[in-house]
Amino acid sequence: MEVLPATMDHLESYKDFLLACLNSGISKYEIPLQDPKSYLEKIVSHTIEDFLPDDWPKTSTFFCIENNEILGAIRYRHGTTPYIERVVGHVGYETKPTARGKGIAKLMLSWLQQNVMTQTVIITCESNNIASRKVIESCSAKFINEIYSHEKNAEVLRFKLPSFKSVL
Repeated sequence: MEVLPATMDHLESYKDFLLACLNSGISKYEIPLQDPKSYLEKIVSHTIEDFLPDDWPKTSTFFCIENNEILGAIRYRHGTTPYIERVVGHVGYETKPTARGKGIAKLMLSWLQQNVMTQTVIITCESNNIASRKVIESCSAKFINEIYSHEKNAEVLRFKLPSFKSVL
């Protein structure tokens, strides 16, 4: 099992991942499934600042892969905005439903802390997502507060997530 940057080489496995996540209730994958190739191209291009929407920081996406199957996806936003600070955080992730409960989310988050992050960042989860809260706390995140997000129409927990990457 390894965590790798998202590339177009992952397209077939990405389609399976999108469908599995959508079928488990992650509705945000409905639009990407209409054109997975274009959506993956967009994700890959967001690592290059020239291709980003206005006021949005460079975003790197990584996949946790085993035997050519995407078991999870994790995103890291390299900058900040009020929306990132308040609602989505600098890190977002999903685990394929068939891989849940197997430590995939913790593996990806720990990997990000050790290999990508260079400073403490904000990470959030909806207050009713107990599994995600446990993952976040297991990676040494410290609770900041709970807020109501109008954008998500839900209570959101905010945490500070430390970096463990050595900066020489």
